[in-house]
Amino acid sequence: MTDMTIKLVPVEKDQKEILYKLYQFYEYDFSPYTGNELGVDGQYSVNLEHYWEDPRWSPYFICAESNIAGFLVILFENLDTDPDPTHVIYDFLILNKYRRKGIGKSAAVHAFNLYRANWKLAQMSVNRPALHFWRYVVNEYTSGLYTEEFREDRNKYIQSFSNRG
Repeated sequence: MTDMTIKLVPVEKDQKEILYKLYQFYEYDFSPYTGNELGVDGQYSVNLEHYWEDPRWSPYFICAESNIAGFLVILFENLDTDPDPTHVIYDFLILNKYRRKGIGKSAAVHAFNLYRANWKLAQMSVNRPALHFWRYVVNEYTSGLYTEEFREDRNKYIQSFSNRG
């Protein structure tokens, strides 16, 4: 585990350009799994406007000490139809420099502890590093009290748990 102080800092709308730049790393990291290509401008196409227009989305910078080490986005799934929405870590990035230092696990635990809720996490079946990471983090966080299913229609593994009690 890291001895660095890890914080989640809400991304304000006037900081969206910073988040946009971080999403370039995110899209690059996932391009082997998604097949996404750079646009003619040398950037991945990313639209972030809905994060500040729709209350279901909550983006956070992951800070290690005073440095941005990545980001995560929490989605309150079905908030428009359910007064008790499932919380989903929708996107998650730890910059390479900060990986394998416990920062990702610490950030995930901080996110889980922000909300006492039902949680779901999903990984593409081909993204073995993400699958391994989330299984490890969720298993440790819940002491093994979670479920996992494989959704063939989406080719994704989904872990579910609740931290209400």
